Amino acid sequence: MARIGQVEEENVSKVKRLYDSFKRREVDSIMAMFADNAIMHGPAPSGVVPWGGTYNGRSGVAQFFKTLGESLEPQQFDLNDFIAQDNKVVVLGYQKGRAKPTGRPYEIEFVHVWTIHDDGKFIEFRVYNDTASLVEALRP
Repeated sequence: MARIGQVEEENVSKVKRLYDSFKRREVDSIMAMFADNAIMHGPAPSGVVPWGGTYNGRSGVAQFFKTLGESLEPQQFDLNDFIAQDNKVVVLGYQKGRAKPTGRPYEIEFVHVWTIHDDGKFIEFRVYNDTASLVEALRP
């Protein structure tokens, strides 16, 4: 079995620190981890879920997290596996909670793909999940 390299270990640690900051709602700490030209890709096209679509730059990163926070109230958020290669870290996880606008529950498995720039900042983030549960929970 191959051993994970030092770069990959450092990148996994950075991703774990980001999730820890997110859980503690440390907005300034989170924003400092992103490059000025970062790109966030929501799990669906804009309009399918409120945080869907592509967000550009730090202001886009802030908007992505703001919209996500206004929409969902996670009650369980599990980070199950971290897979790293070069400047990418893939996180497999599970989340359940309730949609804030409706109070209805949702439950999803997700894949997060983080890309880390040479300067150590996050340059790209992609979310993959089955949005059907989210759409149903958010539907008026």
